[in-house]
Amino acid sequence: MKQTGYRQLKKMRLHFMGIGGQGISAVAQMAMQAGATVSGCDQASSATTKMLERLGIPIEIGHSPTHLDEADALIYVPAAVAYNPNNPELLAAREKLLPVMTWQEMLGQWLEGYCLLSVSGVHGKGTTTAMLALALVDAGLDPTCEIGAVVPRFEANYRIGQSSYFVNEADEFNNNFWHYHPRLAVVTSIEFEHPEFFASYDEYLASFEHFVRGIDTTGDWPFPPTLILNVNSPGCLELLRRIADWPGQVLTYGVEEEGQIEADFVACDLQLEGQTSFRVRAKQGPCWLAERTISLRLPGAHNIENALAALSAATVAGVDPTVAIEAIESFGGIRRRFEIRNERPLRLAGELKDVILVDDYAHHPTAIARTLSAARQRYPERRLVAVYQPHMYSRTKTFFKQFLTAFDKADEVIIVDIYPAREHDTGLVHACELVEALRQQPRLVQAGAQVLHGGSVKEAAQLLRRTLRSGDLAIIMGAGDIYQATEELLQETRDLEEKRS
Repeated sequence: MKQTGYRQLKKMRLHFMGIGGQGISAVAQMAMQAGATVSGCDQASSATTKMLERLGIPIEIGHSPTHLDEADALIYVPAAVAYNPNNPELLAAREKLLPVMTWQEMLGQWLEGYCLLSVSGVHGKGTTTAMLALALVDAGLDPTCEIGAVVPRFEANYRIGQSSYFVNEADEFNNNFWHYHPRLAVVTSIEFEHPEFFASYDEYLASFEHFVRGIDTTGDWPFPPTLILNVNSPGCLELLRRIADWPGQVLTYGVEEEGQIEADFVACDLQLEGQTSFRVRAKQGPCWLAERTISLRLPGAHNIENALAALSAATVAGVDPTVAIEAIESFGGIRRRFEIRNERPLRLAGELKDVILVDDYAHHPTAIARTLSAARQRYPERRLVAVYQPHMYSRTKTFFKQFLTAFDKADEVIIVDIYPAREHDTGLVHACELVEALRQQPRLVQAGAQVLHGGSVKEAAQLLRRTLRSGDLAIIMGAGDIYQATEELLQETRDLEEKRS
């Protein structure tokens, strides 16, 4: 596979299977810009596939060997093969002896020769990657970037730069991040995830250790091989113990907590009610940092962690802290990470209501709890309606008990049917089981919170139209197609505005 490197791939006709995914769609667009002829397919049409079609990439819905008739190589998303190991396109490509690789393998080959800064971790890696990328852009380092969500300033989930710097989001599923060998790696958090792939937490942690030991220690770059870890994450501290013999530079960061080990970068004097701000205490570096209050547009202590991680990494890379702070302060988020979709009167079932709508990607119970806590702190006066589409049967079953306390901050909870993603429904668990268990939770019972079964995405949107009232904050969460419910809620207002115009 090494023979098919960047120079060859950028001249080839590349077919991307599962092109609707965020990461693979970014790499497909980057390949097209590099000169490759690109086509793609996916199981279903989506906002991403429609966007790619508008850019001139031909997209087929469904899988067929005929998609490879004029292709020189097949690039695929691991989820497509996890769902169907006998995918007809994959089998046909192998029969034709075409180069076949995941998009992460392809990106790993393209990264050879770059000074790579990778952000990994269970939570916050997309936001942290975007903050770090923008800091390097504003510092004039002109990086190429690959991010797992659309960054509004880029108007895309990638950026093509002209320098030797590259910033990417490194995902652990399928050991995907083993294909990357960064000079600097950030690990934002470690706790068990992807039970459909990893057999145990120990195996999961070992995957992160393998990634760290693959850090580039031989390249000739302006800063040493560096690992940056979050001391607020017990899993990161376990990783720190496992790589005690690693020869590179290890730096730590964290939000100030009682009894916490001292970190190299500490966020202190946090303000979370109504606004989000903090100051930084650093072991080394400019002393004026401690005097500077950093204000974020995004809510929550978890976003302070993300900002501190990005600031730490940018500082190591040589970015002036003032430039990095200004980039972080101006950052309004990436798509579907506490993305405020509506803050004005919204027409629902013929009535105008004062409702804030937020789209969020949270799908792990820890992420849900953090998102709802941040919303409660930012909007303490509003009734909080949490809408969640469970993502995958294995995740819902494995973390079932954790889900039961994830919604404690909500005043009303709507659970949508499980999004299967790369799994088949074998009867392992149903959304109604989660609904019934949540209805028995003491905190929700004491608060008089309703817990409802939303059914399909379309049914959930209809339920929301009936139940939302003025003064509500609705957070619509999940990694599947639940964002379509938000679009449905916005459509009535859009239709009215079109008639008036």
